[in-house]
Amino acid sequence: MEERKAVIIQKIKNYGIIKDPQWLDRPDELVPLWVMLEAILEVIERFDPPNRPFD
Repeated sequence: MEERKAVIIQKIKNYGIIKDPQWLDRPDELVPLWVMLEAILEVIERFDPPNRPFD
């Protein structure tokens, strides 16, 4: 695996954005839309948790 890809995969693992090793072990494969949306939602929920008070 190229060094750049390895660094990105390691960051994704460290942040826990994608937890399924099936996707982390194959960085060049296309992923279904739901996998990308799940990763995006994971990031959004970290910045804006669903049960956070408004004030």
